[in-house]
Amino acid sequence: MRNFLIGCIVLFTMVGTACNETKEPHRKLAVDLGMELVLIPAGEFKMGIGESAEEAATFFNKTYGRLLVQADWFKDEHPQHRVRITKPFYLGAYPVTRGQFRQFVADAGYKTDAEKGDDPGAYGWDPDKKEFVFNEKYSWRNAGFEQTDEHPVINVSWNDAVEYCKWLSKKEGKTYRLPTEAEWEYACRAGTTTRYYSGDDPETLAKVGNVADAAAEAQFPDRTRTIRASDGYVFTAPVGQFKPNAFGLYDMHGNAFEWCADWYGKDYYGKSPADDPKGPDAGDGRVLRGGSWVAWPGSTRSAGRNWFGPADRSDFTGFRVARTQ
Repeated sequence: MRNFLIGCIVLFTMVGTACNETKEPHRKLAVDLGMELVLIPAGEFKMGIGESAEEAATFFNKTYGRLLVQADWFKDEHPQHRVRITKPFYLGAYPVTRGQFRQFVADAGYKTDAEKGDDPGAYGWDPDKKEFVFNEKYSWRNAGFEQTDEHPVINVSWNDAVEYCKWLSKKEGKTYRLPTEAEWEYACRAGTTTRYYSGDDPETLAKVGNVADAAAEAQFPDRTRTIRASDGYVFTAPVGQFKPNAFGLYDMHGNAFEWCADWYGKDYYGKSPADDPKGPDAGDGRVLRGGSWVAWPGSTRSAGRNWFGPADRSDFTGFRVARTQ
């Protein structure tokens, strides 16, 4: 994953075109597992960042002087380009929860990447060392801090998320999958053209998502990449605790980074097709979007791009499902 996201682990991506349909009431669909899906209409938007990488870095360095933001962190969000999502699709109103993932594990007898292989384990909070460490005792079942079945599942890899979608497809008789990166940003923006669907000011994140904030800094004073406001949570929050966007989607900013279907391509935006882009044909990592409870305000933007290897997992990686209509 890019250096600035790794920095978030240690310390704790603009302009769009609104689709007229975003102002219409959103349609919801219930799934047997208690999962709510929202119908996302077809439409178009400008994908990527509208300001230069240098302008973005200057903004965050001026607003949060302690961040030491680098312009290179934003260059893969250029050029901003028009994208058309040509077909409606369903997207989970919330990230997949621990309870929903638990049903999958029990029914399928599935073991996650953290629970098998040559490198078992994941990241979690070690109260004795007072730091986040990689250890085989950590997985989606345990991240070293309290979670209920209403919290987003974390410590899941891209591989785990894909297997969940395959299982759910078979169970429901519908095609479930991870959203493409373009679908994800389109759905997150929901017609907005600002840094976040709550506006341009990072401080507005406290109303719409669980990010690195004053509550986290109070408990971990060495964490400097935080907003000044408090969202009330140090670690993950139960899903749906903050204001949704205009499509009726919750937790698109913060709580857990969300896996997308695409391979990550640093220069992909320069050659991306206008209609329904699906990312490069190959790559080293899969795209993560949206930020997390530990993420600094730059990485939680609607345009923010990050990536991990398909088998990588952490205490801030989760996912939500998409469904072909």
